[in-house]
Amino acid sequence: MRNLLTAIIILACLVFLGSGYLYWKDRTGVVASEVDQTLKNDDSSDSADKEDKKEIEKKEKDVDPTVIELASNWPDAAQTDLQEAIENGESYPIALVGSLALGGDDGWAAMLKKALEEGYGEDVVDVKLFEYDSTSTEFIDEEQYEDVVDFSPKLVLYEPFILNDNGIVDVDENHANIDSFLEALPDAVVLLQPARPVPDSSIYPMQVEDLERYAQAHEIPYLNHWENWPEDASDYVVSGESAPNKKGHEVWFEYLQEYFIAK
Repeated sequence: MRNLLTAIIILACLVFLGSGYLYWKDRTGVVASEVDQTLKNDDSSDSADKEDKKEIEKKEKDVDPTVIELASNWPDAAQTDLQEAIENGESYPIALVGSLALGGDDGWAAMLKKALEEGYGEDVVDVKLFEYDSTSTEFIDEEQYEDVVDFSPKLVLYEPFILNDNGIVDVDENHANIDSFLEALPDAVVLLQPARPVPDSSIYPMQVEDLERYAQAHEIPYLNHWENWPEDASDYVVSGESAPNKKGHEVWFEYLQEYFIAK
């Protein structure tokens, strides 16, 4: 009888130990699995963080600080747009808009286009000239400005036909036409500049002063290239026309080059 009882006790102990072992193995397996999954998740998170870091570093590397420094004279919004365009691998569109005073293939605008492309790189800036033999009213009423809108520029240098308007379109109407042009380009940074000087003129300089006051009142950057012209500009313009001659285009260009391409 005693031997039977002993055998039963031993068997019960073995069953208990076996059950405990199986439970321990099952639990440690679950814990190990959970730990393994946690490590995998951590590895995945680390990998994602590393990829994000690489992408940020790539973008920072792609933005050439020298190029951004060249635009240090630009309005802050234009500098920001330029940097974003570079980071996104996109070209930054610039429009040079105005009368025939731009000078065609040999004028200040063509020279500025070339200087911008060489300074910033043709893959960074996309510069286009928009030249019209119009008054500011014709430019708006005939919807010639739509050519500029279709280009979707981020930066616009605008000579608002002030000399073409002289004696035809009054100052208030000229300013209203500028308003219309600005409304058509809500996403662009627009800069204003006068046309070339007119020697021995009394009324025209006052109209130019009105343009500068308009720019100040509307917080529009105003590029007064007249500062670069000699007091007597007779030898720098084509007599009887609104266009500068070769020397006039050069002094106009030199002023704008210093603004757009800081050294």
